[in-house]
Order: sequence, then structure tokens, then C-alpha cells
Amino acid sequence: MKERWTIPRSSFIHKRSQENFERITLRRLIQIQDGNTETVEIWLAFLRKHAYYGIGMKANVWGYEKLGVGKTMDVSLEDLKNGLEPRWASFGIPKNHETSKKVLEMMSRKEFRQTSDGPMKEQNKKPLG
Repeated sequence: MKERWTIPRSSFIHKRSQENFERITLRRLIQIQDGNTETVEIWLAFLRKHAYYGIGMKANVWGYEKLGVGKTMDVSLEDLKNGLEPRWASFGIPKNHETSKKVLEMMSRKEFRQTSDGPMKEQNKKPLG
């Protein structure tokens, strides 16, 4: 696949002064059917490790599973949820719980509410003139 584009070197009156660029993309398709999964993974790891600079690689690996795999996935999902519940419970809470409790106590005090609401009310009551 060849991509070509032309860009002006400068703007306005120098339209004739342009640069041409070209990018050539070569593609290869390798299909491995009914291969041993471990061997295929090792081969892909070898290709990734020894790849040349500027060369991209995309691999679609398909595998066969037994019938009823959905039930085993549901069971593993429940196990995963049960394992993550304790971690999600403390998500976003600082490790020092005492500091957060003190801040909440300070914000819920009557004095804090009065100082935060008081000056705004007084400014609104003053006449403009």
C-alpha cells in the first residue's frame, strides 16, 4: 500500500515550491491452524523480542474451549468480585482515617457553617450605593 501526499514548503505566493512524501506499507499474513498454544505463544514472543524498528505486528490468537465455558466464567467472575470487594471498600479513602474524620467534624460544626454562610448574607443585605 502506497500513501503519497504533497505539502507546500511555504505559504501564500510560493505555491510551486512543494515537497512530496511517500510511505510504503508492506503486509504479510501468516496463519497457524491447529497449532499448540504454548508453541504459538513462544513464537510470538520471539518475534516481538527480535522485531525491527518501525515494523509493527498484530496477532489474533484464537483458541478452542469446551462446551459450557460460560458457566465456569460465571463462577470465576463471582470469585473475582468477592476478592475485590475489600479493595473497593477502601478506594478513595485516605489511609489516615482520623484526619478525614476530624475534617468532617470541623465542617459539621455550627461555627464553620456560620462563617461560611455569614459574610455572603451580610454582603447581599448592604445597599448598593
